[in-house]
Amino acid sequence: MLKHMSENMRYVFILSLAYHPMINMREVVMDTNFFLLPFQFKIDIFTELDYVLGEPFHVVVSSKVLSELRGLARRTGKSGAAARFALKILAAGRQRFETVDSAGPVDDWVFEYAKEHRAVACTNDRELRKKLKAERLKVVGLRTKTKLGFI
Repeated sequence: MLKHMSENMRYVFILSLAYHPMINMREVVMDTNFFLLPFQFKIDIFTELDYVLGEPFHVVVSSKVLSELRGLARRTGKSGAAARFALKILAAGRQRFETVDSAGPVDDWVFEYAKEHRAVACTNDRELRKKLKAERLKVVGLRTKTKLGFI
């Protein structure tokens, strides 16, 4: 395809690929517990991720994460309220999310997806963090009660 384009057109085509919204964006995969942080600690996870990553990103979410959040949202108390808040965040930011069908436990999916795509994993699950770090993958989690950071 590029062979048949003039030199100027090839340059424009290549530049358009470089600035395509989904190309050159860091993939970020999130665990269920990460979506509960905004309610639990009053953290804007997307502003914090912008700061921590310092580059454009889009979020990949497992269909199982959504199922877990819906299940938690049926509960009463703080965990139910946190899950309902997380679902509202997801609904409001649909353009920033990609939902991927998955089978099996969420933690296993997050690990495999991050490993396969070299995505940044966002989780507070201690065991999952250890597993990701053992593979030399980047992990973002709660650093203090008000800040996210690489773990």
